[in-house]
Amino acid sequence: MTHSPVAVITGASSGLGRATAIALAKRGARLVLVGRRDASLQEVASLCRTHHTEAAVAVADTADAEALERAAESAERGFGRIDYWINAAGVSSYGRFWELPPEEFARVIDVDVHGYANGARSALARMLPRDRGVIVNVASILGEVPQPFSSPYSMSKAAVIAFGRSLAAELALSGSHVRVVTVKPPALDTPIFQHSGNHTGRAVRALPPVYPVHAAVRTILSALHNPRRRERDVTVAGGMLVRRHQRHPRSVEAAIAAQTAAGQFERTTERPHSGNLFEPSPAPGSITGGWHGRRAQTRRTLVGLATAAGAVALVARAMRRSSSA
Repeated sequence: MTHSPVAVITGASSGLGRATAIALAKRGARLVLVGRRDASLQEVASLCRTHHTEAAVAVADTADAEALERAAESAERGFGRIDYWINAAGVSSYGRFWELPPEEFARVIDVDVHGYANGARSALARMLPRDRGVIVNVASILGEVPQPFSSPYSMSKAAVIAFGRSLAAELALSGSHVRVVTVKPPALDTPIFQHSGNHTGRAVRALPPVYPVHAAVRTILSALHNPRRRERDVTVAGGMLVRRHQRHPRSVEAAIAAQTAAGQFERTTERPHSGNLFEPSPAPGSITGGWHGRRAQTRRTLVGLATAAGAVALVARAMRRSSSA
């Protein structure tokens, strides 16, 4: 058992972090599960132990560098080393930039950017002396193709991608065998949409197409096994969208904006709230957000695709007119 890899996972109480923890437990990894809510972490740890592995819990807010360092110390003290560090904790808040409370914008950046830097710093302090280890940063396709109404989240994920590229280059220049991999999932069926802050006036829903969590888990496991590829798109469609955006940024951004306006929000109203930004959600932890009802998913997808296609056509015509003028 002592030869089994040791993995620290932030955001392990729900969503992608929870699913990744269980998947690694099935493969025999010893785990340290980091999150803000002890009860949810203990539940995940119990699930992991059913696969005959060890799982410890560390209650910490990733934006708190000292708390995260204590979590890393407990992992090293309990298991002797850290082989994998997976930064999967994330929060979000929806609304027009000028209507988002500044403290909520700052909180998203603290968790989704500083939290990743804090995690990487604590991981590197243990990995560099051994000259081995893998850090996986969970970014998002929105870091490459930003979305309206989620400016702090899009900004944070762009920062995570840039951070990964810079850190990977520094490690390469120093001759280190420690690896950093950035994973870029699309919209996943997780509770983040229910947990996010919201200042749009309407309930938030997952923007189709929504992919199952296990698609991103497979990518993370692959990155841990073969970390030489520094960046990984979770889906083929996501990679195609990034390349299309690089060639035609205006038309793609217009299409995403139109699709977001048409498909991201319910008709039902919702009062402004901060979601789980400052306090962990009291709801039991779960992997999925319940966004895979076939009928609703199909309807949202068709509406979103039709709206996006219309937007692309309009922008393309406008671009042709401007080029011929």
